[in-house]
Amino acid sequence: MKSISVAVAFCLLLSAPVRAEEEERFDVRPDWLKRPNGDDVMAVWPKAAWEKGQGGRAVIVCRISLRGVLTNCSVDSEEPAGAGFGMAAIALAPQFLLKPGIRDGKPVESSLRLPIIFSTPGTSTGSHIPGAGNMGKLSLSNVIWRSAPTYDQVVAAYPEKAREKSVSGRATLNCKFTAGGRLGGCDTIQEEPKGQGFAAAAKAVMPHFLGPDVLPNGASTKGAVTQITFVFDEAMLDPEKRVVGKPSWARLPTGGEVAAGYPSAAVKAGVRSARVLIRCEVGRQGHLSQCAVQSEEPAGYGFATSALTLAPSFQVKPWSDEGLPMVGAQIRVPIRFQLPDEAPASK
Repeated sequence: MKSISVAVAFCLLLSAPVRAEEEERFDVRPDWLKRPNGDDVMAVWPKAAWEKGQGGRAVIVCRISLRGVLTNCSVDSEEPAGAGFGMAAIALAPQFLLKPGIRDGKPVESSLRLPIIFSTPGTSTGSHIPGAGNMGKLSLSNVIWRSAPTYDQVVAAYPEKAREKSVSGRATLNCKFTAGGRLGGCDTIQEEPKGQGFAAAAKAVMPHFLGPDVLPNGASTKGAVTQITFVFDEAMLDPEKRVVGKPSWARLPTGGEVAAGYPSAAVKAGVRSARVLIRCEVGRQGHLSQCAVQSEEPAGYGFATSALTLAPSFQVKPWSDEGLPMVGAQIRVPIRFQLPDEAPASK
């Protein structure tokens, strides 16, 4: 597995380039574009630890997307255990931005192992730090939204100044869950480039987000906070283009569902694998609709029909981990059918 690592300390972000364990796999290795500053780290510091003047350390594992955004982050370890530094590190992840690694002239995804050091504060509590009011609140990551802004709504909110100059940008907001999974009280924690209106555009579409109102354990999400990344790509202004990046899946077909759809004609003919590519539109809750087959290999055994039957088992996150709208987008979905290897005959 490709892996890179760097350490982040409170009020001190290392200036060394990203280091890859398998650098020979890159023509150009990943490198930093932006990292959080000291105030950003303080804003996510676990409240109880801050009040005690306690520091800690966490290691998170993420994927670097083709756009250089950290996605699919999970806590690998934290010290001291149970102090909240792991979730604090996850909350910090949207504020990192990298140049993805290059291989064969193209950007590629890679894995990131990111140690984040929360050095002992040595500062009295109650200092006026942007975002510090959210310290100690439950921070939710990898939220699967019940609804999110559509592609057309995001394009309509594209800042006029940036639209006129064909400028791309991004923004990250920190928002609080209110009743019913709605969001409010959003603060800007990142905007690039500044002065083009990207943060205001992001806030303009916030009413279209609807998240879960309860957690898997039955607790209410009211009062919890979450960070949402927004990407505004100037190519979105071309009606002939649909910039959707890489879909983030909320649900995929199970192995049993794929096996149940394996065409009997293919089984009888001894065809043990196939690949079908379908193109679908993403609906409001991320469900696929209006699917059509683009390719089928091998053809003539019923795999295309089976793939269309499986389409309702797919669900895309309405807002991608990269920060792009998915509702109203057209995406291609490759589906691979594979029969399990036959067990060796018993002797």
